Amino acid sequence: MKLLTAKDYLFSHIKKLLGPGRIPLSYNLTLNARHGDGVLFDTRYVHNMIMDAGEDEVAKLIGGITANAFAYVAMGTDNTAPADSQTALIAEISTNGGSRAADSSPTSSGNVLTINYLFTITGALAIVEAGLLNESSGGDMLARQIFDVINLTANDTIEIIWEITAGTAR
Repeated sequence: MKLLTAKDYLFSHIKKLLGPGRIPLSYNLTLNARHGDGVLFDTRYVHNMIMDAGEDEVAKLIGGITANAFAYVAMGTDNTAPADSQTALIAEISTNGGSRAADSSPTSSGNVLTINYLFTITGALAIVEAGLLNESSGGDMLARQIFDVINLTANDTIEIIWEITAGTAR
């Protein structure tokens, strides 16, 4: 009989807890783009993919093991299909008001966590990917999704909202 370390024991139980039919995590992404005058010109609703590195960090958070919360929202310009092994956006934006930013006050209602950030654009951007990460640079990516291009110009805003549901919707 093989003895497990405390860490291995904890992770084996978390894996059972989060396994099929247990506590699924689902993630939905909403993007709202507005012109400088406030007129909404584009809205997207996308169910997105959870990355392997993100799942690993969620397990740590559940177990009380040191990990950073996922509060950083990022946008990018590459529409390569999402894959479990991706750890960052393919072409993250760092200019024209589109740099990664943190929701300083995520909200929770029941089993749904909402992370929201409103970017004010300062120059032309064409975004096709969004990601949810746990650090201001680098870090682990919990979720990534691609979508048809949203073209933004100076003074436009784009609100990116991640809704994370633990279990089934109530």
